Amino acid sequence: MNQQLIFNNDFAFALARQAVSFSCLVGGLKVHCYIPLPAEQQAEAFLQQVKADAFHWEDCAEQAIADDAYNSAGEVWL
Repeated sequence: MNQQLIFNNDFAFALARQAVSFSCLVGGLKVHCYIPLPAEQQAEAFLQQVKADAFHWEDCAEQAIADDAYNSAGEVWL
Protein backbone atom coordinates (compact mmCIF):
# COMPACT_ATOMS: atom_id res chain seq x y z
CA MET A 1 0.00 0.00 0.00
CA ASN A 2 1.29 3.42 -0.96
CA GLN A 3 1.42 5.49 2.23
CA GLN A 4 2.14 8.70 0.29
CA LEU A 5 -1.22 8.54 -1.50
CA ILE A 6 -4.37 8.57 0.63
CA PHE A 7 -7.81 8.51 -1.00
CA ASN A 8 -10.68 10.32 0.66
CA ASN A 9 -14.08 8.72 0.46
CA ASP A 10 -15.68 11.86 -0.97
CA PHE A 11 -17.15 10.82 -4.32
CA ALA A 12 -19.64 13.42 -5.56
CA PHE A 13 -21.04 14.76 -8.79
CA ALA A 14 -19.55 18.14 -9.73
CA LEU A 15 -22.34 19.79 -11.69
CA ALA A 16 -20.21 22.66 -13.02
CA ARG A 17 -17.66 20.20 -14.43
CA GLN A 18 -20.20 17.53 -15.46
CA ALA A 19 -17.99 14.92 -13.83
CA VAL A 20 -17.72 12.71 -10.79
CA SER A 21 -15.13 14.11 -8.42
CA PHE A 22 -13.04 12.67 -5.63
CA SER A 23 -9.89 13.73 -3.88
CA CYS A 24 -6.74 12.26 -2.46
CA LEU A 25 -3.77 13.42 -0.48
CA VAL A 26 -0.45 13.22 -2.30
CA GLY A 27 2.49 13.90 -0.04
CA GLY A 28 0.18 15.96 2.17
CA LEU A 29 -1.34 18.00 -0.68
CA LYS A 30 -4.98 17.59 -1.72
CA VAL A 31 -5.48 16.64 -5.37
CA HIS A 32 -8.91 16.70 -7.04
CA CYS A 33 -9.67 13.96 -9.56
CA TYR A 34 -12.50 14.04 -12.09
CA ILE A 35 -14.20 11.43 -14.26
CA PRO A 36 -16.25 13.02 -17.08
CA LEU A 37 -19.91 12.09 -17.35
CA PRO A 38 -20.45 9.99 -20.49
CA ALA A 39 -23.08 11.47 -22.82
CA GLU A 40 -25.40 8.48 -22.46
CA GLN A 41 -25.34 8.42 -18.63
CA GLN A 42 -27.45 10.11 -15.97
CA ALA A 43 -25.40 11.90 -13.29
CA GLU A 44 -26.74 9.99 -10.26
CA ALA A 45 -26.47 6.58 -11.95
CA PHE A 46 -22.91 7.34 -13.06
CA LEU A 47 -21.96 8.48 -9.56
CA GLN A 48 -23.26 5.21 -8.11
CA GLN A 49 -21.38 3.22 -10.75
CA VAL A 50 -18.12 5.05 -9.98
CA LYS A 51 -18.62 4.47 -6.24
CA ALA A 52 -19.13 0.75 -6.90
CA ASP A 53 -15.91 0.69 -8.94
CA ALA A 54 -13.97 2.94 -6.54
CA PHE A 55 -10.87 0.74 -6.38
CA HIS A 56 -10.57 0.78 -10.18
CA TRP A 57 -10.81 4.58 -10.30
CA GLU A 58 -8.35 4.94 -7.44
CA ASP A 59 -5.90 2.76 -9.36
CA CYS A 60 -6.40 4.96 -12.45
CA ALA A 61 -5.84 8.09 -10.37
CA GLU A 62 -2.72 6.63 -8.78
CA GLN A 63 -1.28 5.91 -12.22
CA ALA A 64 -2.20 9.36 -13.55
CA ILE A 65 -0.58 11.01 -10.53
CA ALA A 66 2.54 8.88 -10.97
CA ASP A 67 2.60 10.03 -14.63
CA ASP A 68 2.20 13.69 -13.54
CA ALA A 69 -0.98 13.97 -15.63
CA TYR A 70 -2.15 17.18 -13.95
CA ASN A 71 -3.82 19.98 -15.89
CA SER A 72 -2.89 23.64 -15.41
CA ALA A 73 -5.29 23.88 -12.42
CA GLY A 74 -3.57 20.96 -10.67
CA GLU A 75 -6.49 18.61 -11.33
CA VAL A 76 -6.38 15.06 -12.64
CA TRP A 77 -8.94 14.08 -15.27
CA LEU A 78 -9.41 10.38 -15.86
